[in-house]
Amino acid sequence: MNRTTDLLAKITTFYSWILWILYLFFCSENGYQGIVGGKYAMFLVICGGYILIMGLLGIECILIGKAKVPSLAGLWNKSSWTQRFSLAYLNLTWISALASPYLPETIVGVSRYEGALTITIYVLSFLLVSRFGRATADLLVVLCLSTTLFGVLCILQLAGGNPFRLYPPGYGYQDAYVAYPGAYLGTIGNVDLVAAFLCVTIPILWVGLVRLRGPMQALTLVPLAISVFVLLDMWVLAGLVGVFGGGILMLPVVLPLPPRRRRALAGALLLAVVLCVVLVYAVDLGPGPLHELHAILHGDWNGTFGSGRLHIWRCVLERAPRQIWLGTGPDTMLYAELEPFTRHDVYGALIVSRIDVAHNEYLNILFHQGVFALAAYVLTLYSAARSWIRTSGKDPVCAMLGGGALCYCVQAFFGFSMCITAPYFWLVLGLLESRAANQNEERELCGKS
Repeated sequence: MNRTTDLLAKITTFYSWILWILYLFFCSENGYQGIVGGKYAMFLVICGGYILIMGLLGIECILIGKAKVPSLAGLWNKSSWTQRFSLAYLNLTWISALASPYLPETIVGVSRYEGALTITIYVLSFLLVSRFGRATADLLVVLCLSTTLFGVLCILQLAGGNPFRLYPPGYGYQDAYVAYPGAYLGTIGNVDLVAAFLCVTIPILWVGLVRLRGPMQALTLVPLAISVFVLLDMWVLAGLVGVFGGGILMLPVVLPLPPRRRRALAGALLLAVVLCVVLVYAVDLGPGPLHELHAILHGDWNGTFGSGRLHIWRCVLERAPRQIWLGTGPDTMLYAELEPFTRHDVYGALIVSRIDVAHNEYLNILFHQGVFALAAYVLTLYSAARSWIRTSGKDPVCAMLGGGALCYCVQAFFGFSMCITAPYFWLVLGLLESRAANQNEERELCGKS
């Protein structure tokens, strides 16, 4: 590693620390009332600033002769398929944004700051981390400490406290869905987003507990226990499916087993899934999600199922074919005026909510950026998954990072991307890509020697 690359790697490590420490705990002075706008401003400063600094340093290196202007052919040959597909996703997003009738609002976004600018920062930060990121022991220590503090804050709130006065005076977590719509926790806010964050961190921690040895293994135990407690107490189904459903899916990949046992475990899990589906189809197991799944398997697609998600998905799928190729433009669903979602609060009053996000990240991309962008995004994840599967058997760190990325992607089927939590997913994905590439290089060198 030359001095320039070493400097860029150190800046990337510092950026990773800032995300886990400063960005996680940053909250505006208005608490939850201004959390989205405050987080977005800090997102631009931290993530956008990282990209700007790395870009300026790259230009400086070229001007002083320490680096050459890379050719397109050279960049292509040195890049991985994960990086190529992510760039395709970014380019298709900008085509959608520029072709949208809602331009220039597609740049920043109409309702959730998820416009083309935000997606550009996601992808460029991923590309830089995938090139210069290093998943070191120091970073795991930072993750464990920050996750522990975040979990303690959440537990204090779940117990009725109001640290840092994030709730309005006189209110707390117990007033969720009663005194105000929604539920808010930690320094992230919306519990759906808290669940998305935990879907990144919990798998990293539990795989570390299984695969690491010595002090680093013990370090993961406390933040893991606290995080699981918070996840179970707030009971967000998307997070539960992501952590536990995704955790089951990744067992054949992350457990330290020989190839034959991995295949046998994968087959056993597949058989167990089939038997569970047959059981739910044959028997109504009572009220709740299992009853809803039983009804769906029998053709009863009630719009109230899944906290109204089936209604939202139906509306999105009915409208998506009208702009199937390029979508309506990033973060413009509010202008589509889809049929509102209605529900009753605890007092029986009817609440009408306009639909501005699909509550399924894949449908969200299809609606906003079109089918080609969705294909590029899915191929990005598929390529990263292949790297994870190839390397996690011998590398515990790859197993941990891929586990976090997978569980986030599982919960994303019921959740949505926002700048409050998505940077952690793109960071972990970039670290996985960097680690997997280094592992492949080591194997190639060993083969040549």
